[in-house]
Amino acid sequence: MNLDYKIAIINPHKSDGIARTVLDGFLLLQKENPKLEFFLAKDFDYSLNLENNILEKQEFINYASKADVIFLIYGKGDTDYDLAHEINLWKKTIFIDGSEVGKDRRYDYEIEKKLLSGEYKENGKINKEMFEKCKLYFKREKPYIKGIIPMPFGIESRYLKYYDKNKKKDIDFFCVFGQEEYPKLRKYARKKLEKFCKKNNFTCHTKKTKTREEFYELLSRSKVGISVGGGGFDTMRFWEILGNNCLLITERIDIYEENSKKLDYKRILQFNDLGDFQERLEEVGDFLKNKYNQNNLDEEYNNILEKHSSRARVLEIIDKI
Repeated sequence: MNLDYKIAIINPHKSDGIARTVLDGFLLLQKENPKLEFFLAKDFDYSLNLENNILEKQEFINYASKADVIFLIYGKGDTDYDLAHEINLWKKTIFIDGSEVGKDRRYDYEIEKKLLSGEYKENGKINKEMFEKCKLYFKREKPYIKGIIPMPFGIESRYLKYYDKNKKKDIDFFCVFGQEEYPKLRKYARKKLEKFCKKNNFTCHTKKTKTREEFYELLSRSKVGISVGGGGFDTMRFWEILGNNCLLITERIDIYEENSKKLDYKRILQFNDLGDFQERLEEVGDFLKNKYNQNNLDEEYNNILEKHSSRARVLEIIDKI
């Protein structure tokens, strides 16, 4: 793929999931392809090495006017629509919408109907102005109406920091969430897992870690990870688990178009409710006792990294451009 591009990125200042995925992918690609050039409109409060990619406002506006494409990236309460309007080059602007409805709202049928009809006015809606003005519109969460391109989170480089294929996976199950207030399915799944592991003599880690480093270290040693979305169907935990070459038990996947095959992997087992979750635990437990071989995971793992890394996400965007 030709990557001789000049890209101006109107990024949020506050650390935001979809922006992190995109910027991480750009840094990885730029190492491989020096001709790929990108600059940001402002600093980003996340530990990525972006110091050499930030321009002062007027310099950035001048750069954007000559760039091949302009990215406008969503940030919760921090999307810089004003700068995009000031530049006013919508025919070469693409919008990357990482919004979600939040809390338990994704389970609300009335909200779902309003999202599809365009009546919903809160977070997670399609931004009609950006949809009409921008050349392309990528969205992390449904609805995916005609003209919307799905783009969930991906496997960021930081998720891989502690993974080593030669490291022994000595923890059977890993289930840690940032918060368990919503949806309550998170808490119920954790409790059911703890009961299952105690009964069947499996090891599991379910306590919150003190640091991010400890979190990734423990996850890298785990055989199976549990994922339940939070304020959206797409969640970073899903990709963190896959990034550490684990089997994944997850609630029913709803982060691509209906009938998508993009996440059809043997290691991913889905559940609809707690009854299903129990069945998946039994199924995976039997597999761990009788068939699990860490070395047999590598081929599928490499395929997942190729298709779903942050690098792959940016290549998807450039391919659409």
